[in-house]
Amino acid sequence: MAYLSGRQAIMEMFCREGVQFIFGNPGTTELGFVDMLQDYPQLRYIMCLHEGVAMGAAHMYANASGKTGVVNLHVAPGLGNSLGMLYNAAVGKMPLVVTAGQQDSRMVVREPILSYDLVSMAKPLVKWAVQVQHIEDIPLIFSRAFKVAQDAPRGPVFIALPGNIIDQEADLHLPPPSAAYRRSRPDPEGVSAAAHLLAQAQHPVLICGDGVAASQAQAELVQVAEQLGAPVWNTVLFGALNFPNMHPQYRGELPGEHAAIRRVLADADVVLAVGAELFDEIFYTPEAPLPEGCALIQVDNAAWSLGKNITPTLSLLADPKLALQELSEVVVPSLSAAAQQQAAQRRGAMAAQKHQERERQERRIAQYHDTVPIAPARLMGALRDALPANTVFYNEAITATGEMLRTIALDMPGSLFGNHGGGIGQGLPGALGVKLANPDRPVVALVGDGSSMYTIQSLWTAAHHHIPVIYVILSNRSYRILKLNMNRYRRGLDIPAGRPYPHMDLSQPTLDFVTIAQGMGVAGKRVTQPTALKLAIEEALALGVPYVLEVVTEGSVPAQ
Repeated sequence: MAYLSGRQAIMEMFCREGVQFIFGNPGTTELGFVDMLQDYPQLRYIMCLHEGVAMGAAHMYANASGKTGVVNLHVAPGLGNSLGMLYNAAVGKMPLVVTAGQQDSRMVVREPILSYDLVSMAKPLVKWAVQVQHIEDIPLIFSRAFKVAQDAPRGPVFIALPGNIIDQEADLHLPPPSAAYRRSRPDPEGVSAAAHLLAQAQHPVLICGDGVAASQAQAELVQVAEQLGAPVWNTVLFGALNFPNMHPQYRGELPGEHAAIRRVLADADVVLAVGAELFDEIFYTPEAPLPEGCALIQVDNAAWSLGKNITPTLSLLADPKLALQELSEVVVPSLSAAAQQQAAQRRGAMAAQKHQERERQERRIAQYHDTVPIAPARLMGALRDALPANTVFYNEAITATGEMLRTIALDMPGSLFGNHGGGIGQGLPGALGVKLANPDRPVVALVGDGSSMYTIQSLWTAAHHHIPVIYVILSNRSYRILKLNMNRYRRGLDIPAGRPYPHMDLSQPTLDFVTIAQGMGVAGKRVTQPTALKLAIEEALALGVPYVLEVVTEGSVPAQ
């Protein structure tokens, strides 16, 4: 037992849980919390100028490190400001402990300024939400919060902290650090049944989602894919690198609608889906996503995801890494000589196809070598040529993602991160979290100009804390993804082509990201000529400081 204030107890719990960073924006109810941090120099407070920035940075720190991210917010408006990013964290299954200061519990019933029911605000987007009512509850609540955040499926939890409660003192028993081993093995009978289906498949297909990266199962997924000779698709809007993009069997992201998914999977007779939501959709289409007669094997450590939208032929509730290991061990002996020969033939065909696609991409880069404004393919080629192989990318260059994946080899787990939730603005703060989790690797964020303006305050945090991220802002002066989606919308309703795109251009005035960055203490350069790209990237990398490269890119929209 120890006589501690609530604030001290919270700090001690953070230390016992191995917390290194607290991402936050302080307010009056957090003054005691922030003041106490001076006594805990091992806890580094990352100050952000907006709560969405704090949440976005913590989200990607958790994604890149696998550790629990900690966020400290301020009362109802502060929590409200963070909810968009909290949504992204919830969809991405990110382990976060989110705290918010609450007004003095003795006057909350009187509805003082800035107060609200914080638990009710947070509850729809977290695994567990609670308000501390008694100082004696702090050890249990915080211990449970870190446990729940990491339990499968991982996700954020929320704790409201009334100022008067955490200022109190009491004799408290703090639990010791606990080592949790959470990987669960699949049912052996299920593995045998799945292996039998896969061994009989003539046209197997693998679908992966962010559960693969969360389980660190990339190598096991590659092994199974090669054994089966199966193409591998990622779900749309991936948050991490689940399969090496230059591998001959990688086919890219699935479309965001059932009809298009069915076309992509038209020949499949067995689909093995690992750590994937089936299916991430953007547009409604009435078709079933899998062809008639196709068997579905689904592997996930989250029971809710198994059979949520599509009834699988069989499912394995297990850690993806262990499930793939055991499938690999059983599938190979199950394959007949003819099946192994067919798998080899499929591998050869996909290798030839991938070689052709890479040659096509190189021709595309050469075709746009000198065009102005700069073509995204040309930019990706320059990044590939100028950056070291161990670079970590954060991608929120939404309409240029395909060019990046076709150009830059991303083979190492942890080389690519993104936002699975889909709410834009994650790129600038997310790259901060990725860099804090990877201090010894260069981190480059590819971010659209529209997305950048959601969380532009992130640049100040980068400068203030000396977090050396290179921000490559693709400035096409529009919400290009919305124009593309407008084209699709109009085609679906037979609306005549050629109509303008209202409220989708970022012009009049034109945004000047170099000046904006300089105003927040970050150096930068605007690049308008493709021949200047490589040197500008190399100079930014050599500086070792936060840096903005605004690249004026071509942003035309295909005809409707």
